[in-house]
Amino acid sequence: MTRRTNLALGVVLGVATATGILALLVGEGRAAVVVWAHGAAGLAVLALVRPKSRIAVRGAARRGSAAAPGLLLGGLVAASMGLGVAHARGAGTLGPLTALGWHIGLALAAIPVAAAHVWRRPPRPRSGDLTRATFLRAAGVAAAGVAAKVVFEQLAGAPRAATGSLPRPAPVPTAWLDDTTPSHVRTPFTAERLAALPQTAVECTLDCTSGWYSRSRWSGVALTELLGRLPAGTRSIEVRSATGYSRRFGASDIDGVVLATHLDGVPLPPEHGAPARLVAPGRRGYWWVKWVTAVEPSSVPAWLQSPFPLT
Repeated sequence: MTRRTNLALGVVLGVATATGILALLVGEGRAAVVVWAHGAAGLAVLALVRPKSRIAVRGAARRGSAAAPGLLLGGLVAASMGLGVAHARGAGTLGPLTALGWHIGLALAAIPVAAAHVWRRPPRPRSGDLTRATFLRAAGVAAAGVAAKVVFEQLAGAPRAATGSLPRPAPVPTAWLDDTTPSHVRTPFTAERLAALPQTAVECTLDCTSGWYSRSRWSGVALTELLGRLPAGTRSIEVRSATGYSRRFGASDIDGVVLATHLDGVPLPPEHGAPARLVAPGRRGYWWVKWVTAVEPSSVPAWLQSPFPLT
């Protein structure tokens, strides 16, 4: 029973981790299934809490301080799950982060702890692990997670976007990781220069991976207008920020992308990326580069970058 419980828990946590990471990568139009599966996998863990807690208590009593990594892992997973549920119920900012931000941070912190735990106590597969009983148990856990997800959304879930984000009346001035608002931005894309070019406006949703979304009207200059005819051999467009942050777009993916100078008819304030920021409809917030200093055609393919920015 212990081996089957550990195996089931490992699979469910693996699915929850994989879908959680994927949910941050996909755009708002394709996120619904991934986010729903992530929630169901997280709730499926609850079906294993009771048997796993008994195993953990026995192990802690037997191994003493050697059980600390496993207990730490359990604590991180429990805290991450609790904050994920809090976010799904509508909890917003909790201290320096949103509830979803804490959920993601604790889940990421649990990954190296889990790796160390597995390294110290590597699983030893046996032929008896893959039995009909094991399969039925796994199917039961999956069904419990799906049922719990359906009930939760009907009774306790807050209104959320397909990505799981909560609505905000206006965009929140967030930045990636440790970026801060520059005191001065030296850029060729001044408001005066951009105002001299044909203007365009787009009403779209800014969906931040920290767990909120807001629909607003952004106006400025379309990237296709700014760049004109691309040089031969262009495979991507690199957009860089005054902070060193950057994202690379496929050369065929810039239709509808705008270098914005105004938000809801008002000039951008510094915390929202003035004098110009990127607006990328359908993409998550980390694609919306702030304080833009360069928009350059490149022969490097767009896929040749980290899925998430590293700086």
